[in-house]
Amino acid sequence: MQNSGRTKFKRTSIDRLMNTLVLWIFGFMVCMGVILAVGNAVWEREVGSLFQSYLAWDLPVDNFLFSAFLSFWSYVIILNTVVPISLYVSVEVIRLGHSYFINWDRKMFCPQCNTAAEARTTTLNEELGQVRNILHPTVVHL
Repeated sequence: MQNSGRTKFKRTSIDRLMNTLVLWIFGFMVCMGVILAVGNAVWEREVGSLFQSYLAWDLPVDNFLFSAFLSFWSYVIILNTVVPISLYVSVEVIRLGHSYFINWDRKMFCPQCNTAAEARTTTLNEELGQVRNILHPTVVHL
């Protein structure tokens, strides 16, 4: 009955930290796009059209709000390299290498059982060393 509820997806502390950092970086990118688009709107309203001289459109773009909208998406495209998507791939490759090192470790071989260590998850090494309580007949707190 206790296990019949909704399962909770377990994430490591590094995953939670990376997700938080990527969200902050994405928010920074959107804020920079908004600030630069507002600056473009002010420039378009005060000085003149920037898009008309560079883009060969049949329709004249005289609206500074439309120009700001276009420049916002242009800045989002330009600034998308700020978001470190390759960080996730790099961390997963490092985790995979660590799990292979755990599998290859000869000191983790049990001769009585004739079994070697087997890392069944790539996040195993991140959670090692986080044991806080050891339950024994006499409870010992670390």
